[in-house]
Amino acid sequence: MGAMAQRVQGGQGGPGGPERLEKQGGRPGGALSPLLALAVLVLLGLVFLAAPRQQSLQTGATGFDGPGRWLTHEGLETRSFEGGWAIDAASVGLTIIPLYETALDQPLRPAQDSAAMLAQLDERDHTRAVILDKIEHTNSLIILPKWRQGMRLTGLAHPVLITQETRISATLRAILGPEAGSVRRLAEPFTAFDYVTHRGQHWSAQHYAAQVFEGQGCLPVLGQEGHMMLGVCRLGGQPDGHRVAVLSDPDLLNNNGLRLGDNAWIAQDIIANLAGERLVYVDYSAENCFVTPRQGLAYARSWSHLARFFGPPFLQLWLIAALVLGLTLWRAACRFSPPTAERRGQEASRAHIIAVQARLLRLTRQDGAMLAAYVPARLSAVARALFGPAHSAQRSDEALLLRHAQRQYAAQAEALAGLVTQGRTLPAALTAQAALVYFDALEESLEQLTDDA
Repeated sequence: MGAMAQRVQGGQGGPGGPERLEKQGGRPGGALSPLLALAVLVLLGLVFLAAPRQQSLQTGATGFDGPGRWLTHEGLETRSFEGGWAIDAASVGLTIIPLYETALDQPLRPAQDSAAMLAQLDERDHTRAVILDKIEHTNSLIILPKWRQGMRLTGLAHPVLITQETRISATLRAILGPEAGSVRRLAEPFTAFDYVTHRGQHWSAQHYAAQVFEGQGCLPVLGQEGHMMLGVCRLGGQPDGHRVAVLSDPDLLNNNGLRLGDNAWIAQDIIANLAGERLVYVDYSAENCFVTPRQGLAYARSWSHLARFFGPPFLQLWLIAALVLGLTLWRAACRFSPPTAERRGQEASRAHIIAVQARLLRLTRQDGAMLAAYVPARLSAVARALFGPAHSAQRSDEALLLRHAQRQYAAQAEALAGLVTQGRTLPAALTAQAALVYFDALEESLEQLTDDA
């Protein structure tokens, strides 16, 4: 057996403000799209890093999510449970409790390097008191540990990755009492266990490095006394003790072993006999959440309960909300914040140039030319008031304003478009009276547009 190995498979288991856009002369999406793409990549990275990793245990080779799906498919509703809320014990037909610890009541010490991780015996913290409490509340099936963590991580069922028999025996006796005897491993690499259903069907359970226990006083279900893989025992060996089913080799039910031989059909028959017509829970939780209606479940509130709202999957939601809020605040700051010193300087210089040009045009009595320069400046001011300081980076003021007027106020839009076109064709040496008539008409049209807005 030492030279043999079996390959196993897992179960089914602020820089984009208006001034910069104006320099680029493009649409705001040109600068915003790369930023959004970068934000999405950062978000995806955060979601990947924050994604919960505990599911790998349930769906890995030593997990039990695969049997849950199989049993549900066969008409026996099975749910995976990790705690967090109270469950009425009367509604539970069977609680399957897989153990991933060989030293009950001792805190789990995480591995410090990859080599220690492969050799690590325990993967979850279990306490004897909680296990016994679950047995007292529900009809239970205890599944003893067999493999080190390296089996799930590497996908290899190799003898070097099997846990010591003495540690598993200690776990069994801690739960059932000394009458349960010891756990031992058969010498044959592959072992077949005959099983006869209540309908008389004969099936064969196949196991690699089969693990059995003595089970003195237990009722054998698979195997025989002294050579038992699955049996129904009494706690403490007392006739009035709570009944509990014990499976010494998890490969009968886990994601890896379920596909061997007739294991799937044997598991379905055994679980159906133990659970009846009621729900089956595969319980990975570290606390007893199975209660009677009168008893209720009293939680000891602590900061850890609040911290759960900031762990997966809530952590991803908080990150998304923070990203959306950040982008919203950044975009609002770019659109509505006061102009920068550079912008104020540019606007002051532009106003000064316009004032000088207007004075020169008045001195030379070029009223038509002055109006031709006034019209686009006036349209720009109105567009800025209507659409915000970033409008000029999107499209020309005249086109934006006329499009808005045509969409909202069709009557004013036609008159305004005519006045704008007329302004381009005014003669340079326009009389003062004609200039005032045109000026009044333009201002009246813009005033109607802005008042309606």
